[in-house]
Amino acid sequence: MADSAALRMRRSRAHAQGDHALCRHGPQDETAEISALVEAVAAEWDGQDPLSRAMALRLARLAGGKGPAAVSALRGLAELAAFQRGPGGMMWSRGDEQ
Repeated sequence: MADSAALRMRRSRAHAQGDHALCRHGPQDETAEISALVEAVAAEWDGQDPLSRAMALRLARLAGGKGPAAVSALRGLAELAAFQRGPGGMMWSRGDEQ
């Protein structure tokens, strides 16, 4: 949803006075969010099947893009996590019984 005119004006005035609390942050924050996602995926797939882990990390990085490709990557990551977790909701690795 777009900002109201009042919010845009408030943001503009605050920015002009050096207060950047209301500023929208661009790529730096997106990069940090993707880095956090990649770290979380790496921690979640620690000790898992190396191929699944590599695929999950690649999908996490692709999810940081723009447009339909990023959405597809994020959806794929969610599906891979659901498959890896299995019906009980716990991550499993090769050799574990489901």
